[in-house]
Amino acid sequence: MKFKNPNFHDARELYRRFAGKPVWIAGSDPSLSGYPDSFFDDKVGITLHLAHVKFPKATLRYSSEYDRSEYLLGKDAEYARLPLIAALPMYGKTKEETMALLSQNREVYFHKMVSYPPFGVRGRIDEGFTRFKVRQTLANRATVWGGHGSCLHTCLFMAILAGASEIHLIGAGHNLYAEDGLEHFAAVEGDHHAMRPGYRSFTDPVENSALIEQTWLTARLCREAGIPFYWHRRYTEALDELIEIDGEWFADLKKRGTRKFPLKKEIYWKLVKGPITSFISKR
Repeated sequence: MKFKNPNFHDARELYRRFAGKPVWIAGSDPSLSGYPDSFFDDKVGITLHLAHVKFPKATLRYSSEYDRSEYLLGKDAEYARLPLIAALPMYGKTKEETMALLSQNREVYFHKMVSYPPFGVRGRIDEGFTRFKVRQTLANRATVWGGHGSCLHTCLFMAILAGASEIHLIGAGHNLYAEDGLEHFAAVEGDHHAMRPGYRSFTDPVENSALIEQTWLTARLCREAGIPFYWHRRYTEALDELIEIDGEWFADLKKRGTRKFPLKKEIYWKLVKGPITSFISKR
């Protein structure tokens, strides 16, 4: 991709930028409150959306959601001065709206995004496609990425693209870590609900089953490709408490989270949206 704004770049410029180094990605679940504020200071770190509030000195920020970046631009002037990876377009917005929002940012790495690859339906996750996309990204041949309801999914591919020798996730439990009914770490919990009143809770299987499945699958396929992957549940000094998923438990969660759709919509997805999304996703 080429841009008129000299501060805008193609995310593929990040290819092997951090080769040989572990990359840490921070989400914003309640466990993040337990991490020292200086935790990212000596690491290659990427913050997802609201995690920037916790770790404002991280190496990179990531955004695929317009309201989150709009909030952070208003809250912290430094957000516009620091390197950002962003989806183009952000979810539910046009390319023009996305670029206008970030027009004053000093350093933005854009990647093309498609929602719910490869079939265009949230939760219809395909192992073969995900394996293909991991290998394609490692070879720097991918131009489009996407996920299933979480910015984490696309950010994982940015870490793979950048040459991570290991990937570590913190604060990204998809409700596999719970604390006092909170959805986010304490410093942003109130702001999250103010931005998205009535938003479906992460405790809802319809919401979290697809998040968990795509993260779990990507973790396994990263390991298969020789990239150690550590999904941390919460902070301990030894960093030895990891998320583990029981297969039978997840099968039940997925069953409870499966949605049923009218036949008309299923036919449209199968004959129209699915083939188009599959074609775009493989680029």
